[in-house]
Amino acid sequence: MLAKRDDGIPETPQSRVSTRSRKRMRSESPSEGRAGKKRALNSLPPSVLLLALPNLLAVPPNHKSHITSYVLSLAALRKCLALGSLPPDVECRAWTALAEIGMKIVGAGWSQNKHYPWASGLEIEVETAIGKGQIVAQQSASLAVYKQVLNLIQSRLSHWQKNEKYSRTLLKRLVSSFILPSPKRIEVARTPPWLIYSTHLTSISHALSIIPPDLKMAFTAIQDLLSVSEKLNDPPVKLLTHVLRLRTLVDAGMWDDVGDSLALAESALGMSYDIAPSSTSDKEKKEEFVSFEDPFEAAMAIHTLLIGVVYYTHLGTSKAASPRLSHLHALLDSDVLALFPNGTIDITLSYGPPLTIKCTHPRVLYHLAYLVSSTSKRDAVGRKPKRKVFAGEGLTVWEKEVKKEIALNPWAEPRDAEEVDERMVKIKADLLSELVAVCIMRSEFDDATAHLATLIAHTRTFGFFATYAARITLHHAHLAHALGDATRAAQCYAVAADLAQDGTFVNVSARASHLALRIACGEGDRADLIWEEEVAAVVEACKGMGGTLEAIGHVLQACISPEILTAKTHLKAALDRASEAQDNHLRALVLALVSALYLRTAEKHARAMLETCGQLAAGLGATPKSSKEERASKSDKSTTPIGNAPLGLWVGQRFLELHRRDGNESKAQQQEIINARLAAAVDQLAERRQALMGASPES
Repeated sequence: MLAKRDDGIPETPQSRVSTRSRKRMRSESPSEGRAGKKRALNSLPPSVLLLALPNLLAVPPNHKSHITSYVLSLAALRKCLALGSLPPDVECRAWTALAEIGMKIVGAGWSQNKHYPWASGLEIEVETAIGKGQIVAQQSASLAVYKQVLNLIQSRLSHWQKNEKYSRTLLKRLVSSFILPSPKRIEVARTPPWLIYSTHLTSISHALSIIPPDLKMAFTAIQDLLSVSEKLNDPPVKLLTHVLRLRTLVDAGMWDDVGDSLALAESALGMSYDIAPSSTSDKEKKEEFVSFEDPFEAAMAIHTLLIGVVYYTHLGTSKAASPRLSHLHALLDSDVLALFPNGTIDITLSYGPPLTIKCTHPRVLYHLAYLVSSTSKRDAVGRKPKRKVFAGEGLTVWEKEVKKEIALNPWAEPRDAEEVDERMVKIKADLLSELVAVCIMRSEFDDATAHLATLIAHTRTFGFFATYAARITLHHAHLAHALGDATRAAQCYAVAADLAQDGTFVNVSARASHLALRIACGEGDRADLIWEEEVAAVVEACKGMGGTLEAIGHVLQACISPEILTAKTHLKAALDRASEAQDNHLRALVLALVSALYLRTAEKHARAMLETCGQLAAGLGATPKSSKEERASKSDKSTTPIGNAPLGLWVGQRFLELHRRDGNESKAQQQEIINARLAAAVDQLAERRQALMGASPES
């Protein structure tokens, strides 16, 4: 017969057994286990717990509690050192940690900021920690690495104190004290490779961070780093030296050496960009691009491609820049930036722990791709020019991404988040600048004025208007020039040239544009020696400044040349450079100048160039159309875009002369109708100038 439980439910034998089992398990206590003994946990010493706190408290610099983290970490280390009778290894680690964390705070400028009273005088405490830590480290050979780390921190502190001579002396002593490790033999006294590489990277950073940068020392340190990486057989570090040298050359404007350095970096990454046959489809080209799964190689590839696109755009070689830009887009589309989401990368070494480096943050790289894409697309002709599309899309993405939190490493520097924000703010300014430029080229003056106003407000809001003042003034000059306000354009050109540093792109561009304006206004005489010297100085300054300014230099020389053959030679050189760069805005101007020289001598040749020039002038302002409008445009020629009205009118007047010379009255009458519409558009520029700039139509 089945028994019943208290609740009236019949109890089966199986349930009775399970109940007894549960009761037996509950009756057992920790002291009555299988061993029948009490289990006790050994407590950790307070010094070890206090020493571990900074690692547990570490948070990214954009975390709301990052200041609290630093305060508590310093308090924990001070408490640990105040305990006394510490083991040598614990005491040495505590002094080193105090020096490292303190140096981060000092480097951020908090020790001299009245808003951070808890950090006041911390640099003295860091010096004390370095000195006492070195004394402890000398007591045992196993602590030798801490002595070298403390020497490296001492060098960084001296660099922060503007004591460059002492900082370099410390780094030289540290390098000379290194004992290169052997992968076959592991010895305690050997210096770990990550510390050797970190010391050389610190030398490079210090040389490039002073004003002006010590390029000679930087290149020497890069070469030393390359030599050490070859001795230790670390190919990733060797690749890093190639990219560092490439970046330093570009930053210093040493364009003559960039080509070889770029080829070396691309070869190390296994990237090749031989010109493929025209039959190759875009899909096949994308499949040929090298992909990367290693975070370090992916980061180096992104940096190399960005620099490569900038370099060939500077030279005005569109065919070389285009495949690199396509490869960059392919990598970004494959979500390669997710391999290093916080901008920190571990480089696997052949021996010992990895080398951790900080590269450009993925958010910055992503938006730089939009900026570089917009800059490299020089062609402003068409309904949707890529230069304008990339700049506009870049701004749209910027507005979305800037609202998201930046992913950073918990041990990032205190100012890393601020540096990322500063770069993002400047990228937006550069994108706005590209939009202003392309809108002026396309005679979209309302949009150009609006973007220029946004650019000024943006730079003033974030406090770096002075950095962009010369470029903004140059945009104002170009806008006034395009609207026909010669007086205002001349003033803005002069101010922009004065604000920009001598020899920079903005300075030379402003000087060349001002000179072109004066030539257009009839100023200057070929017999005037002072005028010739001024023109020669501007032309000489254009050399070595990239394909665009070099082409403009040839145009200026052609305009003042007394010989037609010499002028034709210079214009041909300018046309070749503009065509190679796919800069159709400049190409249209050069074609107009060349056609003027052939109107009397080679009418057929002149007519062909005028037709091309007219098409480019109309395309500089073409607007996107719907399918209905496209059908209507086939039957209504009045909807043909005006584009660059002054240039289009000049081309129309030349065609009218040719038609009348040929005696073709029907074409001449059609051309007169077109010219009338273009002349009306030119007359409207005066009204638009008055509305946009407040200038009188007669100015």
